[in-house]
Amino acid sequence: MDRQHRRDLKHDKFVDEVGILTDKARANQRVLILIAVAAIAIAALSYGWFFYRGNQETKAQEVLASAIDTIESPLIDATATAPNPAAKFKTAAERTAAAEKQFKDVETKYSGSDAADVAGLYVARIHAGRGDVATARKKLEAFIGEHSDHLLVGGARYSLYQMRIDGGEAQKVATEINAELAKTNDTVLPADSLLVLLAHAYEVQGDSVKSRETYRRITTEYPDSPFVLEAQRRVGA
Repeated sequence: MDRQHRRDLKHDKFVDEVGILTDKARANQRVLILIAVAAIAIAALSYGWFFYRGNQETKAQEVLASAIDTIESPLIDATATAPNPAAKFKTAAERTAAAEKQFKDVETKYSGSDAADVAGLYVARIHAGRGDVATARKKLEAFIGEHSDHLLVGGARYSLYQMRIDGGEAQKVATEINAELAKTNDTVLPADSLLVLLAHAYEVQGDSVKSRETYRRITTEYPDSPFVLEAQRRVGA
């Protein structure tokens, strides 16, 4: 094999290797481009989703605020010399019905939002006010189960304990609360709140001595508690 032929073979091999590397580079480039495009698409979708969720939450909060304004609005006073522009309803039942519809709209139209969670608590309160404790309890239990770290879960737990006490579970609740109070930390509610509930549970059971003793604990152990004034009144009584 002459020198020229050997050079031609080396040249052909070099060209082939360059061609293979070029093809690989192009293939990798296409993959990288696809990955980059996918990343951009995902980022765009994520941004769009967060923007959508933020926009929905804003709308939900507006509807929730309107519902709260409704349920807290004054009633029309027929004897007033000057009508109150904020008063739109003649009876409390009419006002509650209108607010309930608004709260339920938040729940259905903006499901999964923080506003929907709060609206659900208001609906539970409305049901409890009507005497429909079963529905109210179910909603509170669902909220607590799904939102253990929510800002309002403490209030939901407190209300649920109250419902259970007034619904015939005073003795059982008293046992549960005493177990919570025996803990050194991680109680489901602050200790003063638990004591108020415990005192109420004893009162419902007809044990006025234990009830007063429990209220007295609030006045002595938690003098800065917001329940102190009521506890002092109960102890005096």
